[in-house]
Amino acid sequence: MLILDEQGNEKSAITAGRVYHGMKPVPGDHAYATLVDDQVVVDEILPRSGILQRPAPVGRSIQIIAANVDRVLVMVSLKNPRFSAGFVNRALVSAEWRKLPATIVLNKMDLCTDDDDRSLKEKILTVFGEDGAGYSVFPVSCETGSGTDLLLQHIKGATVVMTGPSGSGKTSLAKCYNPGLDLKIGGLNPKTSKGKHTTVSARLILLEDGITLIDTPGLRMFSIENIPENDLQFCFPEFLPFIGKCRFRDCMHMSEPGCAVKSACENGTIHMDRYNAYRKFIEEA
Repeated sequence: MLILDEQGNEKSAITAGRVYHGMKPVPGDHAYATLVDDQVVVDEILPRSGILQRPAPVGRSIQIIAANVDRVLVMVSLKNPRFSAGFVNRALVSAEWRKLPATIVLNKMDLCTDDDDRSLKEKILTVFGEDGAGYSVFPVSCETGSGTDLLLQHIKGATVVMTGPSGSGKTSLAKCYNPGLDLKIGGLNPKTSKGKHTTVSARLILLEDGITLIDTPGLRMFSIENIPENDLQFCFPEFLPFIGKCRFRDCMHMSEPGCAVKSACENGTIHMDRYNAYRKFIEEA
């Protein structure tokens, strides 16, 4: 395991057995460590905040992906691999449930070359942007550097975790901000047009201006099965002004009459794509 000391120097370390079995270290953890016979040993993991988690791939336990996170960067691409609204909705809902601010980074804008691409970009901004779901959306190109300066100002001084499908450009963004990083960037699988997994374990990357990036292995799909059904409505920020104004106090905004959320959808205040995503998640739950 690699850790960073108070001066930002990278050191190899091991975790004391009692610590590992009690609270397995994850990227973003703050810890106390001591030097024992020239070996750095992590003795204590400090209390966590800003936790990003998902159900473990095996079994029903919860896997913590990162800790002490200030913001989630939902990294997606316009194409190659093609934009997935389903992934974005799941990632945003997961972040909201953990009360973590989220920002959408729309990468590979250098591939936006025709009317279909431009229409897709505008729809993404309409559905998820400031006038839609209310999120900041940064169209960028890690290839040309376009838009990356504005994004850098947005995350200044923050610890941010990047999550997104393989091939969306998480590693490319880290290298864009720090070209000297020895990180491998993968291509696309020619048969599936999906990204290849080149980040095999989560890692923490220090940048200038007090920015800490946490790069995670490609997550093709967020699971939201750990979120209670009644909590899902609060994970859509554009719903919040209307919750509590329905005819029935326990309204789930599905088929109930007098639903303020559905009325907001009908008059265009809430985008129908987001409401349909909510309905799908309720049906899954």
